[in-house]
Amino acid sequence: MAAKLTAAAVTLRLATADDYAAFVRLCPELGTGDPIPAADVWAATIAPTTLVATLADCVMAYCHFQEYDDTGYVRALVVDAANRRQGTGRILLTTVADHLRARGKTFWRLNVKPDNVAAIALYSSLGLRANYLAKSFRLPWSRLDDLPSFGAVVKTLTPDRDAPSEDCFSLPRGQLTVSRRLGRVLFEAVAPDGQASLGLAVFNPSFPGAFPFRVVDPRVARDLLTAMRLLVPNDPSVNLVVEDDEALAALLLRAGALLNLEILHMKGAL
Repeated sequence: MAAKLTAAAVTLRLATADDYAAFVRLCPELGTGDPIPAADVWAATIAPTTLVATLADCVMAYCHFQEYDDTGYVRALVVDAANRRQGTGRILLTTVADHLRARGKTFWRLNVKPDNVAAIALYSSLGLRANYLAKSFRLPWSRLDDLPSFGAVVKTLTPDRDAPSEDCFSLPRGQLTVSRRLGRVLFEAVAPDGQASLGLAVFNPSFPGAFPFRVVDPRVARDLLTAMRLLVPNDPSVNLVVEDDEALAALLLRAGALLNLEILHMKGAL
């Protein structure tokens, strides 16, 4: 049995563009089935807020996180199979937590597969608690017409609407600003009279997929999806993450969406 690693045995540093090969090797360990981002995406939008752990100069783990106004969001934590259960994940997370506190963040959150018992135990020991269940779907565009429409008006979300939308859909303040900076396309669905906000989609055309994807009525999903489809006319399907919304999940399944995986969202104080 390998000796348990200690903080002294592991070197932590910020990732660089040159760590892309290690990212390609480790990313599939997440088990999401998502395509691996290209090297330019890694260098521009992932590496700058990714901490890597090296052992004998070899990258054996990484933790990618984002910073919002008062919240840190751990987007991915990956440790290679040969070095799991030796404390590397804890070392990375505690270092990220210290960084977030120093930056004035008071909360942090992350996603994990519900059956990843070891990871959930680690996160729980660091003060994170289960918040809600999310589901990742793939919807063939050919099934879009099987969804009912609310008749909402969909438009590009402007920066002045970020804070009200985050409040309406229970998102951390600053998340939409960061999403826009990362090149996402932000859509807002409003009532026909232009008053009430009915839905929000943060769309990544290069994936293609939307996360967050929030609606106050499941029928608004079709209106948002119709706007998104105009940006990716040649893609056969779209990916959606439905968070804590069983009515929307059921509607997508009835329309022929395929469930990719379930995700447990955890949140805690720093």
